[in-house]
Amino acid sequence: MGKYWKRIVLAGVGAELLYAVYIYYIAPSTQVAYQPIGFATVFAAFVLGGWWAGRGIADASRLLAGILVGVAGTVSYYILQIPDIMAGEQTYPAIAFLNHGLKLAGGALGAVLAGLPALRRG
Repeated sequence: MGKYWKRIVLAGVGAELLYAVYIYYIAPSTQVAYQPIGFATVFAAFVLGGWWAGRGIADASRLLAGILVGVAGTVSYYILQIPDIMAGEQTYPAIAFLNHGLKLAGGALGAVLAGLPALRRG
């Protein structure tokens, strides 16, 4: 599992940045993050990240790798928010935790989906 850390962190940070590009540049408002389309987007971005990180892992730790992709994305989100947090400008609604939970679930699902071809081969 240790040799996959770079891929896990890159997938988590990449999925978070992909989601940030959607929220800040594509979506009509940043409040979309807390609406159904925003939740679907974060889930889909982390499914892709989990799939990318989990496709090289051959054993049962694939699920853990997917969850860690979500953790890496959540941590990178808070790192990007440090200036706003320090200035006291950032507030977090309770629904933001649903958003972070979807990151964990999406990463896990993506990693499990990455392992399905190996399961079919036996």
